[in-house]
Amino acid sequence: MPITVLVRSVGGDGVRLTFDGTQRIVLGRGAGSDVRLPDTSVSHRHATIHSLAGEFVLVDEASTNGTFVGDVRIAPHTSRLVRSHDRVRVGRIWLELILEQRPVTRDVAIATRELALALVSQARAAGDDATTRVRVVEGADQGAVWLLAEDRRDYVVGRAPHCDLLLADADVSREHLQMVRRDGVVFVCDLGTRNGTWIGEVRVVGGEPIAWRPAQMIRLGRTVLALEEPLSDALSRIESSPDERLALDAVPAPPKGPPASGAADGAGKGGPQGEGERRSTSESLPRRQARWSATDLVVMTAALGVLGLSLAGLVWLLRG
Repeated sequence: MPITVLVRSVGGDGVRLTFDGTQRIVLGRGAGSDVRLPDTSVSHRHATIHSLAGEFVLVDEASTNGTFVGDVRIAPHTSRLVRSHDRVRVGRIWLELILEQRPVTRDVAIATRELALALVSQARAAGDDATTRVRVVEGADQGAVWLLAEDRRDYVVGRAPHCDLLLADADVSREHLQMVRRDGVVFVCDLGTRNGTWIGEVRVVGGEPIAWRPAQMIRLGRTVLALEEPLSDALSRIESSPDERLALDAVPAPPKGPPASGAADGAGKGGPQGEGERRSTSESLPRRQARWSATDLVVMTAALGVLGLSLAGLVWLLRG
């Protein structure tokens, strides 16, 4: 049975990550977590979800601020059976666990990074510009900045007047490089140039897109470009910070409203639907009235006779 982790902290209906139910699911602040929660009240490896004999258990991994199902804390390194629509709190963040027949999330690593960036964006102060940008750090256009504001749009870098990122470097081709931002990742593609494009020490092969990470520099001609991602930078700072101890008066209330809708597992394991089905089934059966048959009376009489003889024998032995 697949299990969905619904993160309620993101606006609207929240963000869902669905796993096939056979793997261990790590909840935490670390970059390697399956559900990546960038909040300093969440430990790097806060809790895990395991499948056990067709059920699911939640284990607290000795987190700083504890793992809660509702308002009940799970002891460190202790497992707790969880059921569909249980609400779980890790640090400040509320999650909902849903057992449902739902397609498993593809590219979980990308999806959980998008979740983490969404949480960081939500926590940022209003007015902060979180747009991905390209900055010229070396060359004739040093200091120039371009914004990659539109997702899945192709941006062309070169000397031609129609280029989106226009450079004055004579060693740069008229159309030198193409950039596109998809799912929070910037990909670059060399457009078959003579002088080539380099990411760090690696040459970008013409026609093959390659992911460009903020820690890497791109060189084309005599120009060096740097990638700036404010949300990614903030995410890295949060992930490298020590755990924050959560004060009792800072504990957030559970999300308002009913549990999320969705096709829960058909057996209704412990959920409200399953209990309702069991009640309605038992109440619809006619109750059998107790009736004594002749055979029942004979058996009862014989049993009483044996009991009487046993008591008489016990009295005789005590008197002797």
